[in-house]
Amino acid sequence: MKSNPLISIILPVYNGAKFLSESIESCLNQSYKNIELIIVYEHSADNTLAIINKYATLDNRIKVIINEEKQNLPAALNIGHTAATGDLFSWTSDDNIYEHDAIRIMLSAMIDNKVDVVYTDMIIIDDTGKKCRDYLFLNFENVLFRNYFGNCFLYKKDVFSRNKGYDENCFLVEDYDFWLRAIEHSLFYQCKKKLYRYRKHDTSLTHQIAVNPDKKQLWNSSVAKMYNAFTTIFLDKEAESMAEFLSKSLNYQQIPFKWIIENEALIKRFTEKLALNENFKSKIAIDKVFMNKAVELMVQDKGVKSNFFKSLYIIKKYGLVIDKKAIKTMIKYSFFKK
Repeated sequence: MKSNPLISIILPVYNGAKFLSESIESCLNQSYKNIELIIVYEHSADNTLAIINKYATLDNRIKVIINEEKQNLPAALNIGHTAATGDLFSWTSDDNIYEHDAIRIMLSAMIDNKVDVVYTDMIIIDDTGKKCRDYLFLNFENVLFRNYFGNCFLYKKDVFSRNKGYDENCFLVEDYDFWLRAIEHSLFYQCKKKLYRYRKHDTSLTHQIAVNPDKKQLWNSSVAKMYNAFTTIFLDKEAESMAEFLSKSLNYQQIPFKWIIENEALIKRFTEKLALNENFKSKIAIDKVFMNKAVELMVQDKGVKSNFFKSLYIIKKYGLVIDKKAIKTMIKYSFFKK
C-alpha cells in the first residue's frame, strides 16, 4: 500500500439539507488530508444543491455528481464508487458525522493489521447532535445475526471490485449485504474505537423501516435476498433453509425451537464451513453465537416444562461454550414462571 494513499469518501444525498453541512465538514476537516469527497446528488426539494455548491467552491477535493434520475441508495453508491479515483473507499450519510481522526485511525489499523476492511464503534446522537449513548459492536461472529459492521468503515478498492459493487436489489440492507458477501474474499478488522456519530431522527431510513409498512415489506424482501446470497457461499443445496432461518431471526419472526433440533446437522455443516474462513476466530466462537440464539428461542417458548427439556438439549449440544449468563437464563425460564 502507498504511504499516503488517496481515500475516496462517497456521500449520496437527497433532501439532506438539514444536516448536510455538518456531514460535509466532518469529511473535509479530517486530520488525514489526502481525501476526495464524491457527493452524489439527486434532485431535491430543499436547498441541498446550494449547500453542496457552496462547499465545492471552497475545496477542490470535492467532486459533485448530479443524477438526472432518482436512484436508490445502492445505485447511488455504485455511481459514486465508479467515479472515485482513490486507493481506499469509505462512504457516509448526509446526517452522520466522522470524528476528526476517523480516517487516519482506520488507515493505521488497516496497515498495522494487514487487512482489507476496517470498521469501528460509534456514538448515537439525536437530531440536535446531543449524545444519546455509545454503540459498541459485538465480536465478528455475531454479524451472522445482526449488522455489527456499523456505519464507519474503510476498505480497499479491491473489495468493491471483487464484490462487483453494491447489490441494487438489496435496497435498505445494501451495506449489510455488501459486508456479508465480502467475507468470502476480504479480511476484516474490528477497530474498537468510537469514530463516528450516528444520528437518530424521524426522517432517517432506519426510522422509516420501523414505521412505514411499504418500507418494512421492501426491507424484508431485501433481507431474504441478502441471506440467500450469503449462505450460498458456504452451503449448496441447503443454503435456502439456512437463509430462511437467518432472515426470520433478523426480522424477529417466531422460530420454533424444534427447528434447531431438526436442523442440527445443517447447523453443524454451516458452522464448520464458516470456521474455514479466516475472518472467524474459531468454531468455538461461532458455536457460542448459535448457542445464544438457541437460548433466545427457548426463552420465546411459553411452556416452563418444555423449556426444561430444551435446556437439557442446549447443555448437551453446546456444553463447551455455555457461559454463566446462558445458565442463569436457562434456569430462570426452565423452573420459574415468567
